[in-house]
Amino acid sequence: MNRTCTDPAPSILTIDVEEWFHAHNYMQDVDRSSWEQRPRRAEEGVARLLDLCDELEIRATWFVLGWLAERDPALVRRIAAAGHEIGCHTYAHPVVYDQTPEQFRVDTQRGRDALADALGQPVTLYRAASFTIVPRSYWALQILAEEGFTVDSSLFPVSHPRYGNPGGPREPFVLGEELLVLPMTTLRLPGRNLPFSGGGYFRLLPLPVLRSCAAWVRRRQREAVIYYFHPWELDAHRPEVDLGFWMNLRSQGGKKDLHRKLAQALRGQPHCTLGDWAEAQRPDAKRLAGIDAIPG
Repeated sequence: MNRTCTDPAPSILTIDVEEWFHAHNYMQDVDRSSWEQRPRRAEEGVARLLDLCDELEIRATWFVLGWLAERDPALVRRIAAAGHEIGCHTYAHPVVYDQTPEQFRVDTQRGRDALADALGQPVTLYRAASFTIVPRSYWALQILAEEGFTVDSSLFPVSHPRYGNPGGPREPFVLGEELLVLPMTTLRLPGRNLPFSGGGYFRLLPLPVLRSCAAWVRRRQREAVIYYFHPWELDAHRPEVDLGFWMNLRSQGGKKDLHRKLAQALRGQPHCTLGDWAEAQRPDAKRLAGIDAIPG
């Protein structure tokens, strides 16, 4: 599997390891008090993704929910034992801007510590739930830096009802001494940034469109393509919760064909982990003294 990041514009596979009922599209209909009673299915999707990575000889970056790591530390160790990189995906998947700074710090510490306990080593990569570090919650980046994280993957320069900042930074930057922030991938179009590299965008767009977008980003924009997925997107299980036609489509549409599309999109591409890519970018990344200097 790949161990270094030598390509100037690689493909990077990232996976947010959580259960379907942690997804924010379902959170308003699934009470948190019921989480313990619901069957955990993440292992199904994790197994399929591990097999895919092994087939394609890819090392991926897995952002694991602390709640899940506490209950299934063996799953975290299984991912790491396969040669992959582990990051923190919060403890309980809260929306960042719905928290106070202190609540965010406590959730982050708890998620980080659950993963460190499972792995027996520190975890220094972070991704917020649903990319909800936005301008009004940039204070979270300062807390991540204070808590010893060295890489963040929570900013998404797109328009979305829950997350994103279309005018926000697109290029990597270093906040303070160590925290390297890697904004998510978008295709630059006149007047907007188009997301395509994960979630419902990837599941619902045709494969030729996805390939064209990725090729443009890598060859014309000279940027890495950061893909992102969840284990539940490769699980045949469909939640019994009815969100209505459009939200059901956004949440579950395209799952049946996702494995094939993902394999074909990733096959033959240069790959590296997010952490390796971050270290390759760190020397040339713009350095910002504080959150007030973040553009957009």
